[in-house]
Amino acid sequence: MNAQMLALLRGSLANRAFSLALIVVTLACAVALYVGVQNVQRLTRASFENSISGVDQVVAARGSDVQILLNTVFGLGASGNLVSDQTAAAVADMQEVAWVVPLALGDSHRGFRVLGTSPEFFERVMPAPSGGALFVAGGRFEQVLEAVVGADVAAALGYQLGDKIVLQHGLGDYGAAHDDLPFRVHGVLARTGTPFDRTVLVSVEAIEAIHRGWRNGQQLVELSPEQVEKPTDAHEDEHHHEDEHHHEDEHHEDEHHEEGHHEDEHHDHAHAGGLDALDGVFVGLTERRNVVRVQRKIADYEPEPLTAVIPGVTLAQIWQIIGVADRGFRAVSLLVVALVLLAMTAMTVLSTDSRRREMAILRALGASPSALVGLILAEALFLAICASVLGLGLAIGVSALAQQWLTQTIGLVATGMLPGWQEMVIVAYIIPAALVAGLVPALRLYRRTVQDGIMVER
Repeated sequence: MNAQMLALLRGSLANRAFSLALIVVTLACAVALYVGVQNVQRLTRASFENSISGVDQVVAARGSDVQILLNTVFGLGASGNLVSDQTAAAVADMQEVAWVVPLALGDSHRGFRVLGTSPEFFERVMPAPSGGALFVAGGRFEQVLEAVVGADVAAALGYQLGDKIVLQHGLGDYGAAHDDLPFRVHGVLARTGTPFDRTVLVSVEAIEAIHRGWRNGQQLVELSPEQVEKPTDAHEDEHHHEDEHHHEDEHHEDEHHEEGHHEDEHHDHAHAGGLDALDGVFVGLTERRNVVRVQRKIADYEPEPLTAVIPGVTLAQIWQIIGVADRGFRAVSLLVVALVLLAMTAMTVLSTDSRRREMAILRALGASPSALVGLILAEALFLAICASVLGLGLAIGVSALAQQWLTQTIGLVATGMLPGWQEMVIVAYIIPAALVAGLVPALRLYRRTVQDGIMVER
């Protein structure tokens, strides 16, 4: 394009600055909408797949990989069978295993699930948000009747350090309350964007303690907090009463009594580490290349039927299911962009019709039809480039401003808010699409004759 055509292009754009600015702003908003949706989708998926990024395997009783992960990580569904503490210890003793974290589920607190685990959970499983501190207040539980609440739990219920909370038996509001053993909030987690934001975390020993004296969902014996805080003493008292009962029974022989006493000691040992059965365990390996070998070894474990779930693979499967809604939002965003381009085409056609005299004069002055077509396409290209740049800038600015709101409102930890190559692809579509949109009025213009519009209407 020569200097004369550039001057014509500049004058044409300046003459219609207001109407063209409206087109640019509208198209830029459509681009920003698409980029924003793509960005949120990318962050959501990253947050979803990093829910337990530090865990190499989830071991539970034999079942579906998806069901096990939904239960142990997202608190959906219930465990079909439990894993004995002997099996959990056997998994921990495997040569390839570096650490295990126990999981005990089944209780709730005002609609939020309760997870019984070990203090290592906060070091091995919970990701520190954006490299910051894991706790906004307090720290991990140290006593039996201490609890750590997730960010959503603290925000929804207004909990602070030292507040008393009561757990419920079961996963619904209808469950019996463990009101005889209230817990004290000892820590509040920072928002991580994981399911644990909506979780109350206690020790496995606490889960075992609050269920002492319960059978078939009914409380048979009520314990005091003092008894629970000293579980060994409480067990010794129980065993002491059992020993007295054995002494009163004349038909019990000394050898049988000693055998029963040995079983009591084994029972004490099992509860020293928490429950004698767990919903599952999180497993970390010494080397991740051994993940398939360990999975097969656990699947072949003879004492109990087990399943070892590889979180990354199963989370990707779950995302394929729930990603339908995400793809729907993306389609709507693309539809908005297409509608804006269609509106741009319509406005260009109308503008061309209103410029019939201008184009005819340019033809009369020697401008070729191809030069006028090039002028129209150059305008469309300029508008597309301006709209793309403005749209990307708008998306980046809004993302930066909305970062804290996204974190506080929907729990999306917005790290890496700059658009990636997936979002930049829209620019590669916008520019050729704008040229196609400008081609329609350009072809109409090409077919017009030099006399079109010169005659003065009377």
